[in-house]
Amino acid sequence: MKGEPCVMGERKIYKKRKPGAQCSLGRDYSQTVVSEPCVCGQGDFECDYGYERHSNNQCIPAFWFSPSSLSKDCNVGQNYWNSTGYRRIVSNNCTDGLREKYMAKMEKCPGKAPRGLHILTSDGKLVMEQGHNTTFIILMEEGDLQRTNIQLDFGDGIAVSYANFSPVEDGIRHVYKSAGIFQVTAFAENSLGSDTAVLFLHVVCEYFHLPHSLGQNLTSLSPYSF
Repeated sequence: MKGEPCVMGERKIYKKRKPGAQCSLGRDYSQTVVSEPCVCGQGDFECDYGYERHSNNQCIPAFWFSPSSLSKDCNVGQNYWNSTGYRRIVSNNCTDGLREKYMAKMEKCPGKAPRGLHILTSDGKLVMEQGHNTTFIILMEEGDLQRTNIQLDFGDGIAVSYANFSPVEDGIRHVYKSAGIFQVTAFAENSLGSDTAVLFLHVVCEYFHLPHSLGQNLTSLSPYSF
């Protein structure tokens, strides 16, 4: 009957014969229960993941949960669903009321400072030959890639810079013209912060490989042959 509490966001109205009525239900009569949606109230919601309900009946972040982590993989120009701390109970069919207040909000991704910058060679080696191409790979764990400036100092007086991260994803090539140990420094910066990574590269003199036949002849010669 109307006026009874809602269950899972619905109010069910049951129809039955009046007491003393001797009529019977016709063959075409099939709807004995009518469901009506209820207005969403506090009891139609539970705390979302990472939130817990306190004595004031409010859902607040648990001590181990950081709401900002929801946008960790989100880049500038994208959107993400930011939880209000509540979610409607599964299979609950309530409408209006607190639904608008408690539903997750679509928000723009916040900017992030560069963090976790790494620099390495494409083959993982730290010893290279003089005069040969060396390919450096720059990785960044967090940051707005398209709005981060990257500068790479090869340590031999030459440096390059990029206005955004995408051109360096396939690696940056450089040829060292002299031998030595070089400090290679990567620097990432945007409007929110910066990060630095360093790598020490040992460049050795180019090896000269003798022809196979000449090497064999030199090996067969004895000191008394001269």
